[in-house]
Amino acid sequence: MFTLIHKSVGLARKTNPRLFAVLILLNLFQGAFVYLQFTSFSDIVDGIAATKAGMISATDLISPGIVLAVSFVVPAIIGNVITYGRNKFRLQMDLQIDLYRIEQQSTLDIATLESSYYQNLLKGAQEWGTNSILTIFDFIFNTAAGLASIATSLVILWGLSAWLVLFAIIAATPVYFAYKKYSMELFRTRWLSLESHRLIANRQSHFDDLFKAIDVILLELKPWLHKEVKDHTEQYNASVSKGEFRKTVSYGVLSVWYLLLLFAAIALMGWKAVEGTMEIGALLLAFNTYTRFYQTTNTFIESFSITEEAVQYAARWFELFELKPKIYSRKDPTSVALSNPPTIVFDNVSFKYPSIQDDQGAHHVLKNISFTIRPGEKLAIIGENGSGKTTLIKLLCRIYDPSEGCIRINGVDLRNISLEQWQNSLGILFQDFPTYNVTIGESIAIGRIKEPVNTSRLSSAAIHAGADDFINSFQRRFDQLIWKQFKDGTDLSKGQHQRLAVARMFYRNAPITILDEPTASVDAITEEKIFLSLEKNMTELTVVLITHRLSSVKNASKIIVLNQGAILEQGTHEELIKSRSNYFQLYQKQASKYAE
Repeated sequence: MFTLIHKSVGLARKTNPRLFAVLILLNLFQGAFVYLQFTSFSDIVDGIAATKAGMISATDLISPGIVLAVSFVVPAIIGNVITYGRNKFRLQMDLQIDLYRIEQQSTLDIATLESSYYQNLLKGAQEWGTNSILTIFDFIFNTAAGLASIATSLVILWGLSAWLVLFAIIAATPVYFAYKKYSMELFRTRWLSLESHRLIANRQSHFDDLFKAIDVILLELKPWLHKEVKDHTEQYNASVSKGEFRKTVSYGVLSVWYLLLLFAAIALMGWKAVEGTMEIGALLLAFNTYTRFYQTTNTFIESFSITEEAVQYAARWFELFELKPKIYSRKDPTSVALSNPPTIVFDNVSFKYPSIQDDQGAHHVLKNISFTIRPGEKLAIIGENGSGKTTLIKLLCRIYDPSEGCIRINGVDLRNISLEQWQNSLGILFQDFPTYNVTIGESIAIGRIKEPVNTSRLSSAAIHAGADDFINSFQRRFDQLIWKQFKDGTDLSKGQHQRLAVARMFYRNAPITILDEPTASVDAITEEKIFLSLEKNMTELTVVLITHRLSSVKNASKIIVLNQGAILEQGTHEELIKSRSNYFQLYQKQASKYAE
């Protein structure tokens, strides 16, 4: 816990170290200063008694009266300053955490981001969001005030009677262990129920997501979804209720324990007052200080237990923050000219994903892959689902490194080339492409986000991708906002989004363009238009295409047929048709369906 608090303080120093230090000091001051109310009021009570006895005059009560007024006014002012400062610091800290998270997570490689370990860690951290880290900061401030208050009260009680200190400590000690026990029990209940929460959220999303909601109506899914949400929620609630019941009983016992010791303390103070060894004002001071000590200690321990739970979630964030990429540039990368398409050689490349095993040991997704892509070639990769097509281009993008063999770029091992330089030479469109809630023009120009927008290239890219027809239907054209939740925004179909994604690749105009099923969601006419544009407008660029539609690969410079991670055959369309082997059979099947 204290390790994470130390890390959190490190974040605070990056955010606003001066404000953080000032808040700590103010909380310390306020925690101790409040006891001035008790001591000054005690002096006034004893002063009144002394005045009635004729021992002092009424004017002698002015000074303790002023002190009493100050003891109320100053904490009130400081409290307002602390509230303002903590709210300001929390806003700054919230932003700092988000920026730090972006900074740290953006350094990770894609292989790490898509791993099940990372995704599970991220989901666990998100259960409390970044509030788990902010809770630690609240605890730091509360601790400053709480410790100052506890220390001051113990000093006052010790001055009155050492027995009062003993009673106060004995009364408060069991509270810590109870809070610790039940807060961790409830945390375990919540943590073990993460999958249930995720399932509940998934089932509820069927009523929020438009496309899922349509299925709910058409397939009459409401009874099933209703039962899923009800059963899993009731199961979770039952576990929490059991823990809360045990917690309530335990705290009830602790309350009785506290009252017994409070009565013992009152009896002790009363006996001293009757005996004459304690003034009435001191009796009030002892009572107020004793009860204040218990309340402060109780609040502090409760805050401590809540923080312990928050730390369990914050730990996941710090684990994410401290992850290191597995794919990175070497210290002294080899410089390679990549302004023009290079020669790419897959030399006996094999690959296996981490943690994927079968009975014979590690399972290779790709095995002994060898081929060459010459500058400006149009390479088509085809094969059944699971044959290794997407994995192959992930290796080419250096999302992963080969398990065996190597990929050479102009004769240089890809692992020796600067990762940033290599990625800058690529234009990549995966089948599961992202959509951007920006204007249409910005959605295309994201392909060159670091450069000023080139309106001429923007229009050409839209035309080449077959997106100009629906773009022209909007009066605002490229300034049209995407997403109806924006004012004057509009929603696009999946096919329209895919055409914008293809337009991004035309706009990027990278030396190497990689397209994974780029026309899966568009009609046949638009598909033909896109592939004609690829042939016509990317003549000097290297294009790697994955598709199931063999009619789209006839004009490719080379076609590779993959099956279960191995190359069955490769060549031009004419060569593979003449061989009358796997490609010929696949092509004939698709052609016959079109003929029918």
